[in-house]
Amino acid sequence: MTPRSSWLRSRLALLGWGTLYLALFVWVYAHHIVPAFSFQGFAYHPSLERTLVSAFLILSPLLWMPSVIARPSTFAVWFLYFVVYVPAIVVSFHILELGFPFPWFFLWLWFGLLLLASLVLLPVVRIPKIRLPQTWLTWGLLGLWTAGYALFFKAFGLRVLPSLRDIYRVRLAARAVVSSQGRLFGYLLRWFSNVINPFLVILGLRRRRWTWLGAGVLGQALIFTFDATKSTLMSVPYLLGLYGLLRWKRWRVPATTLFQGVAALFGSTLFLDGVLGSRLLTTYVLRRIFYVPGLLTAFYLEYFSTHPKWYWAHTLIGRLFGLLPPAGTSAPGPGFLIGEAYFQNPAGNANVNFWADAFANLGNPGVILVTLGLFLLLWLYDSLSWGHDRAVAFLLLAMPVFALTNTSLLTALLTHGWIPALLLLWLWPTEPEVSPP
Repeated sequence: MTPRSSWLRSRLALLGWGTLYLALFVWVYAHHIVPAFSFQGFAYHPSLERTLVSAFLILSPLLWMPSVIARPSTFAVWFLYFVVYVPAIVVSFHILELGFPFPWFFLWLWFGLLLLASLVLLPVVRIPKIRLPQTWLTWGLLGLWTAGYALFFKAFGLRVLPSLRDIYRVRLAARAVVSSQGRLFGYLLRWFSNVINPFLVILGLRRRRWTWLGAGVLGQALIFTFDATKSTLMSVPYLLGLYGLLRWKRWRVPATTLFQGVAALFGSTLFLDGVLGSRLLTTYVLRRIFYVPGLLTAFYLEYFSTHPKWYWAHTLIGRLFGLLPPAGTSAPGPGFLIGEAYFQNPAGNANVNFWADAFANLGNPGVILVTLGLFLLLWLYDSLSWGHDRAVAFLLLAMPVFALTNTSLLTALLTHGWIPALLLLWLWPTEPEVSPP
């Protein structure tokens, strides 16, 4: 088979699976999400024009997206395609009843995805590392884990796993505790859930150190009792599923397998809910992970197309440069404005993905700016992962990239663990691949 025919075959396969996935995504949206959650703002307004335009925006990137996931950055780009890009287009087009011409925002998303996908063409560089004995780092990590949880228990006390109906009550209580303990305490809580505990899970899986694996899983369960964040609850099955997929495909996953896996997730979720006679999994898996990012993107686009931008006045950058929030607003950030305007809850912070957040702060130029920032960040991560066991390189990125689905790039850098993950990857010794058991 010639290279040209091989390329054509892989692209046709991607387009075929992409079309099937898009049809499934829209069908679930129309028949399961909108009927059950229209009170939250979900709406379905089908039209031929809307279908064709959204299909073009969603399927055309498959002509250039990497067909094989062989670098951590490639995994991140595909993850954002499934959990941010597709929902932003499908859900926003229906809620806002868009067609052609559509807002420039979606064209900038399209170009942003093109830019991130081109990372595969950029060679990595070998970055010099500090050579510390792995024993020191291992004991230091376990010592940090012990000290961290001693600090958490002192602040939160010993708690039991909250029921799903108590999640928001526990979350509000946790916000008060974190506020009373100071900013660093809040950082530590997210670093443990997004970096340190996942790293222990990774090492436990690869080295068959079940004590480390147990410490990572237990650590995530404890954090869920403290603050009831859904990402922490779903992190362990997410990491285990990703590890199993990567091992099965020997660390080079065809993109078509991702489409098949996500479609299987949709199908199994609906099947189990049907057997159980509930909407529990649809609510907390499909709605929360795949459709809420699109809902909030629509709200942010609609609101900040007609209201003043924030220019990151609510962030550390704003404080450093003396930037002020829009005149006449007392909200702590743009997410609170959305919470008040669309959910009638001025105390609720409607966090959104990094692209929509950038639009709220700088409009369409902000979308390109944060895309360039993420491009450089992923290239740095790829370079630091050179020589590492691929399980470490891929899975350590899993939670920080997940954070981009509901927070800004600036917030994700420090609060949600991007910088600690990069630092850990830089300090941890490179090592040969561990042979799978």
